[in-house]
Amino acid sequence: MKLTPDDLRIRQALEQIETPMYDIAGAVREQRARRSRRMPLRSPQRILAAVLAAVLLTATAAAAVVQFSGGWNALFGKNVMIPDGLATPVRQTQTIDGCTITLEDAIVSEDDVAVLYSFRYADNSIVNSGTRMTILGNSNLLMDGSDEYCLSSSGMGSMDSQDPSVEYYYEAFTLSEDPGDRQLTLTIDPASYMEQTDSLPAPMDLATIYRSHPVSYSEEADGAQRLTALQQQDCTSVILPQSYQSPEIQFAGVAFQGDILCVSLCMPEYDSYDSEAAQIDALWDIRTGHLYYGSLHSYGDTNSATELCETRFEGLSEEDLPYLEPQISYRRCTPLTETGWSFSFCAPSAKTLTRELNLTMADGIRLNQLTITPLGIELTGTMTVDPASDNPLYFDDQQTPVVTLVLQDGTTVHTVSHGNSLSSDSADPTTAQFGIEYQYQTGSESRRFLQTETITAIRINHATISIEE
Repeated sequence: MKLTPDDLRIRQALEQIETPMYDIAGAVREQRARRSRRMPLRSPQRILAAVLAAVLLTATAAAAVVQFSGGWNALFGKNVMIPDGLATPVRQTQTIDGCTITLEDAIVSEDDVAVLYSFRYADNSIVNSGTRMTILGNSNLLMDGSDEYCLSSSGMGSMDSQDPSVEYYYEAFTLSEDPGDRQLTLTIDPASYMEQTDSLPAPMDLATIYRSHPVSYSEEADGAQRLTALQQQDCTSVILPQSYQSPEIQFAGVAFQGDILCVSLCMPEYDSYDSEAAQIDALWDIRTGHLYYGSLHSYGDTNSATELCETRFEGLSEEDLPYLEPQISYRRCTPLTETGWSFSFCAPSAKTLTRELNLTMADGIRLNQLTITPLGIELTGTMTVDPASDNPLYFDDQQTPVVTLVLQDGTTVHTVSHGNSLSSDSADPTTAQFGIEYQYQTGSESRRFLQTETITAIRINHATISIEE
């Protein structure tokens, strides 16, 4: 078909359109605004060209909204639900020293920002294997170039079961101001990989070491006190399995805390970017062949240069010491990149709902505020505690209120509690302030996200609260 001069000019104009990757949502809004203007058309050819251009732009905008990263399914299950228009595809990729991170999608609301990003090697090799794990550094969210607005963060990572060459990460940041249409910058510190050995036998005479200077801890003993006590024991004859490769990791000693056996290693402070560490995984009973597994605890000394890695075992006594052989594993972190990653983007913020409450639940729980965001719900309030109990700041899961939402179409959305905080009131030791966070659920295993405008009511236990505009 032969094109008219007007057709050629329109084609050339369309070919010159560039959509900035850092602000797709802004580009979509701009194109929508352009389509809303009334422009005089003088010929049928121009009308046809304009219609074709509008169709192309509409298809591009729709694709930008609905084509989300497959990481949502990898992280939250194949039934994860994200309403159209809530998430902003960012699609920024940076490769540093053969390591590629892609900031894929973001959900921005008036109170928080959630980002989903992926990691892979430039050669598409497997990210994690049985003995090697890739570790990304800490992440942070800056607003207008500053980190003062970020109040807290939480996150998770997950391998793609269909593609072991990629790992997805989800981070949610709570902010003190509305981040909508402001410059947001996600920074990720340099990456490293960690290699871990199998458990290796460490033959030593625990009984002789303990008897050289019996040590008994109190529960309140800190790292410096424990280190000082153990330094009086004679551990000079102990040679650890990989002492030739990791001479700074040494056996620290044996002690009892009440009826709990504590076996410890001493090493430089651990750094997940570039360091080596070890831990006592188990004690092998040479009489029976039984392996005793304990709980791991770490302590730093006063100057934070030395770390005490202590493993605690219950049900063992001094009489068992001659027959116990520690099993030790090592882990070594080696830098992958010299620098970290930085991604900047902006997006409009979805609406957050806040409601003041005056509800008294069972067990003295009083709810005073409800916050609903696209990511989930937070309930805050106060509760009565016993300052004389062993653990006064303890929140029993059975005390957690059940929260259900009612949507405009009449359907209900169940939630699951995924974290709580509890702090004492300095003015009243019998009262504590708490916060409980909930996530929206799809079925029993997957997660969903919501436009708060679609919520008409919320049920907290047996109380129903209407959400009014």
